[in-house]
Amino acid sequence: MINATIDKDQVSTAGLNEYQLNLLKRINNIALSLMPEFEDKSEAMDAVCLDDKTLFQRLYTTMLEQNTRVPDSQLRKNRRRRENLEKFYDQLQEMGGTLKVNDVADILGITRQGVNARVKKNKLLAFKQNGDFLYPRFQFTDSGMLPGLEKVMDAFKPGIHPVMILNLLKAPVDVNDDGIRRSPIEILQQDANEDEMAVLIRNAALFGSDIAS
Repeated sequence: MINATIDKDQVSTAGLNEYQLNLLKRINNIALSLMPEFEDKSEAMDAVCLDDKTLFQRLYTTMLEQNTRVPDSQLRKNRRRRENLEKFYDQLQEMGGTLKVNDVADILGITRQGVNARVKKNKLLAFKQNGDFLYPRFQFTDSGMLPGLEKVMDAFKPGIHPVMILNLLKAPVDVNDDGIRRSPIEILQQDANEDEMAVLIRNAALFGSDIAS
């Protein structure tokens, strides 16, 4: 199987000119120089599972760490930040995945500019990764916005970070005093009734007040 992969790679380079082959050799040398950083099996497996853009960013930051003379404490801080970002986007996938702006525009029947305007007005959650905005899939149905979500989003005070809003939306609450805890996302997805909507909107408004104070 490995030999078959190598043969395929050799065929794919057959059409490259001399300059492209030299560039490819340099890229390969850079990749090889980074391999000691992935001796740990879990580190290597985590990297293999990343999409191409995220993997390239991971390799780039690893190379910077190798070549930048900074205190070990700063290196650890940078690594923790990178790992936290990777975990965050893994969580988004576990919550149903993400959409690109064109997908959101198609679902809502608006332009890309219209989507961006909704994000700026705090009516949609969006998170930037590798230069692109990603939109959590749970915000939408096949035909539009998740019913009730826009009213909940409107209740948040301006200036609250999207990550903090997301944390509230995924935190389980007992809205009916029946001992059953569900996240606001789950409640909305299960067709929230009037009383449930009132609780979700109140919680969002209070959360905003706490942050503002």
